[in-house]
Amino acid sequence: MAIHFLSADHRHLGLDVVARLGAAAPQLGPDLLAAPLGLRGALVLSTCNRLSLLVDTGEEEPGVAGDDGVTGGDRAAAAGDPASSSAPPSEAQPAPHCDPRPAWPQADRDPLVEAVAALLAERSGLAAGDLRLVGSTGQEAYRELFATACGLHSMVVGERQIAGQLRRAQRAAAAEGTLSTPIIRAVERASVVSRRVAGETALAGRGRSVVAVGLDLAGSHLPALSQCRVLLVGTGSYAGAAVGALRERGAGRISVYSATDRARAFAQERGLQAVPPGGLGEALARADLVVTCRGLGAPVLTAELMEALEPPRYGLRVVLDLALTRDVEPAVADLPGIIHLDLDHVQACVPRAADQEVEGAWRIVEDELVDFERSLAGRCMGPVIAGLRSRVARAVEEEVVRLRPAGTAAAGGPRDHGGSGPGRERAAGSGPEPEAGPGSEPMIPLAQAEQALHRLAARLLHRPTVQARRAGEAGQQEAYREALALVIGSDVVQANIDKADMT
Repeated sequence: MAIHFLSADHRHLGLDVVARLGAAAPQLGPDLLAAPLGLRGALVLSTCNRLSLLVDTGEEEPGVAGDDGVTGGDRAAAAGDPASSSAPPSEAQPAPHCDPRPAWPQADRDPLVEAVAALLAERSGLAAGDLRLVGSTGQEAYRELFATACGLHSMVVGERQIAGQLRRAQRAAAAEGTLSTPIIRAVERASVVSRRVAGETALAGRGRSVVAVGLDLAGSHLPALSQCRVLLVGTGSYAGAAVGALRERGAGRISVYSATDRARAFAQERGLQAVPPGGLGEALARADLVVTCRGLGAPVLTAELMEALEPPRYGLRVVLDLALTRDVEPAVADLPGIIHLDLDHVQACVPRAADQEVEGAWRIVEDELVDFERSLAGRCMGPVIAGLRSRVARAVEEEVVRLRPAGTAAAGGPRDHGGSGPGRERAAGSGPEPEAGPGSEPMIPLAQAEQALHRLAARLLHRPTVQARRAGEAGQQEAYREALALVIGSDVVQANIDKADMT
């Protein structure tokens, strides 16, 4: 199998382009599998500053290194942007000096990346040449996934929301039937990396999120938030994060509005005040700070609506738009008495993460990457182990059949035996089982003998199984297979290699 990580994010594209791609995210996973791309699985991660795809082609990962020491599968591919084929990502945004990855070689034109870029461009109404999609395969794909999961590639480095977004993306892919086993394993390990970074570094501390940076920026224009009336527009995951961040900053008078009736349940769960569906204008007039995070593709706060409001209490009304697809009309920024902030303002004010914390996070990524690849290498010996177990199990079953007297059914089944004598079980209804005579060996029940043989087989297989795993982890699977072929026959080994290639 081959895992690919394809991404269009704030590091390479403007947020407007990312927003258009995000609008194309619904049902994207099933459509990718239905397209003639040869995909076996797909997971779609759409956030406020990226659209990333984790896809499984079911092919063998390329592993031959070139003269520069980088394998073909580890090269980045940039599709749709002619300039990107010769420009490393560091020219779009300098990578932190603590990023342990080797310098990016000249990117290859990858057919899969180009095909997915074309599909995304068509769905989002973009020209193919306007879309830059950066892709990686194999080890580099896992590294990019792990780094993304712990916030190293986020607009706010270290933000924790991305971990929850990745889990929700996995649940959505499961519901749509687009997950494959390799994708599940990769995402589960990415979650482990995220938890380690959060627990072992201070990278994900207070203020390390888009919501936190936006609220701090908004608060700089207002009195203490404990004195302000806040209106939250939207009830999604970002709205929940906004409530927690607002309360951390002392805000106590928070109301929530939704065009549907979801505001009532959202408010009850969090101790907020719900605004009725028709009460948006009145709630806006009372608010000192308005935080929007609907992102449904059409502005909910228009210039006409905002212009009709009474002047704010403190001379300014701050509107913070956290939606990728804007909730606020651009003309609102031109109205007197209104400070309009959006994700572009947030991006410009992101605080720099401490270098030592970023370095620590990258070390964890690299440690987990080595361990994960070792575990994958060990798993590649699974079919060989299964074949070994199957061969020994068949031998045991043959011996069990050999032990049964003629005409005896399998253990637990009906028995029909003729005659009598040592080693013979009597037919049903013919009287009690004869006891062993003086000086004779005690008779062992057939079930007990069968159990003993299976235990013996398990003991015989234990060491070869352990050694097979170790050979895979050490990259010596071919040597192990050659040795095993001498013991059990090359036909068995080859049959299970063929089986592994099919899974």
